[in-house]
Amino acid sequence: MRLHRRALLGGAGGAAGAWAAQGLLPAWAQTGSRGLAPTLPTLEGPEVRLSIGHSPFTVGGRTGHAITVNGTLPAPLVRLREGQNVRLMVTNTLDEDTSIHWHGLLLPFQMDGVPGISFPGIRPRETFVYEFPVIQAGTYWYHSHSNLQEAMGHYGPLVIDPAGTDPVAYDREHVLVLSDWSFMHPHEILDKLKKSPGYFNQQRTTLSGLLSGEDGMSLEERRMWGSMRMDPRDISDVTGTTYTYLVNGHGPEENWTG
Repeated sequence: MRLHRRALLGGAGGAAGAWAAQGLLPAWAQTGSRGLAPTLPTLEGPEVRLSIGHSPFTVGGRTGHAITVNGTLPAPLVRLREGQNVRLMVTNTLDEDTSIHWHGLLLPFQMDGVPGISFPGIRPRETFVYEFPVIQAGTYWYHSHSNLQEAMGHYGPLVIDPAGTDPVAYDREHVLVLSDWSFMHPHEILDKLKKSPGYFNQQRTTLSGLLSGEDGMSLEERRMWGSMRMDPRDISDVTGTTYTYLVNGHGPEENWTG
């Protein structure tokens, strides 16, 4: 069996997964899914309605607060077709501004969804209509560009089918959204990083590691890193000390399978 070329989606910056009968998950993201089929609900163009609001989110036996689209995390799969003129109506039920950026899409700049650059954002209890021609095909994703909401679950997959026959044959189609989730509020994460860029790095080099050779680094190398004011063990700003890594909203203990 060959998986569709659009099968893999990488979601960055924040997210979610649920346990209670998988109620917070769209059908395509539920474990045991046999792939996309006409019976599985997706939001297809040319007109799509999306509502942004609050939802509880549970992963690994803990529950936190998420910002979701249409009440699910990941957000609903939006499916468009090359050549369509689409209308995506986004309603904000939050008490703060929100937005949706259509990541990787070629469209008029007013529809790009980045507050302060291409439009003013979507005010609380208002609806903004994104309207543009679809001039490409492939797999993309959409997410908030407001107030670190993406890190709280405001993101989802976007699939654009080619105008003609799909050039890639496949037996079954799965959408995989790879993301991360933290029970620590993203504003608190950012605050800690601003005060100490290595706050979440718990594998730092030490004096005892230098003396014992455990760090695997010579004194000369330590001097070089020190002169650059850089930590050689800091390969990411935020690590698994606060992040849980998700597949289709499922954490490691939920073990999503398709």
